[in-house]
Amino acid sequence: MRRLGRRNFVGGMGAAALFSPFISLLKPGRAEAAVGSAKYLLVFHTTGTNIDLWHPAGSTNDQIMFSEMLAPLEPLREDLVIIEGLDSKGTASNHAAPGGLTGQTYGAAKISLDQFVGDKLEEQGVSTPFSSLIFGGESSQEQSTFFRDGQALSPLFKPSSAYSTVFSGISGGGGEPDAVSELRLARRQSILDTVTDQLDTLSGKLGSEERHKLELHADSIRELEQRLTLGSSGGGEACPEIPQPADSSESLHNCALLADMAATAFGCDLTRVAGIEFGNHQATQVGIPEIGTGDWHQFMHSNQMAELTGVERFICEQFVAVAEKLKTLPAPDGSGSIYDQTLMIWTRGMGDSIGHSGTNMRFVLAGGAGGYLNQTANGRYLQGGGDAHQRVLFNCCEAMGISDFTGFGSTDASAGPREPLSSIGS
Repeated sequence: MRRLGRRNFVGGMGAAALFSPFISLLKPGRAEAAVGSAKYLLVFHTTGTNIDLWHPAGSTNDQIMFSEMLAPLEPLREDLVIIEGLDSKGTASNHAAPGGLTGQTYGAAKISLDQFVGDKLEEQGVSTPFSSLIFGGESSQEQSTFFRDGQALSPLFKPSSAYSTVFSGISGGGGEPDAVSELRLARRQSILDTVTDQLDTLSGKLGSEERHKLELHADSIRELEQRLTLGSSGGGEACPEIPQPADSSESLHNCALLADMAATAFGCDLTRVAGIEFGNHQATQVGIPEIGTGDWHQFMHSNQMAELTGVERFICEQFVAVAEKLKTLPAPDGSGSIYDQTLMIWTRGMGDSIGHSGTNMRFVLAGGAGGYLNQTANGRYLQGGGDAHQRVLFNCCEAMGISDFTGFGSTDASAGPREPLSSIGS
């Protein structure tokens, strides 16, 4: 095995992009930037729902009684904090209202939670290739979830293009065109195969515990690649690029894959902040056999409650699936898994989509979050009592070590205190 120092190893762009958390273990006296309890923030975002069907009736502060919609969250029970009864203060009361992640209304909305946290982490010295990543949505629909400088941002919605964007440069030499990267993927050549020598060298420099973590990390990358190349006929034949379906009928499945990709990006330390918008606030075609076929928006307004419940349960399942994947990704600093250091939050663009109201906003929080969340063995259920929903967004900032909220959220006195809800953080 040839000798390779840290400088030469990091000089190989591919290895540096994929394994930077482990490369940093080779550096003596490694110091982590002064961040808070959690190191990663993962945002699931959807439109509103039917609040009566969603409501976990009978829940108490220290025990969640899941509704049928929320039942798939059961595997995460002891890590969950479920909140409802919060008021958007007029910022999230209709389609395309920006308040869900900004806390501000039309014309005033400047920056969403994901962008704000990403910027603040950079200011604190957390250096990753992407300050934040946003995925999902619908290519044919107006985007209104993620904001920067008062403008709605368009997330990466096609899995293959998102893969090329996030994991570009992995083959060395400063990257390759998207077409080449996608062709490499289509031929099923693992990106790990392009850095085999460097990976072997790194493995040889790590202790047994860290080496095992590295192997698990590499396995997670291979698994993601395999999911992206499903449908290949094998035998080395090229499989087609995974397209965005023309009728968008598989958009929710695409979002599930993108959520898995976000977890892999955390594992590679390519970013500390990621958001996934499941569908769109206005129109999302659903083509999932166990749910049915139709328009998510129409499910809400045409009394198709079984289909609406099915969509919500599907997203619950993806929330759990990503959490379980994060649990398999070891934290390079030795502090458990990536999940232990991640705050997961499911946010909404409206509260009651049936009535187009933002007076009853709801959140689902989970993850180890570095011990930030106040959790119980049977889960926690909180009633917001009309507090401004943006206070939960402040909790996310606080969990990530941010105490100065200047430039984020509404400063209108009617929005209430500009501080996190004390009942959430431990």
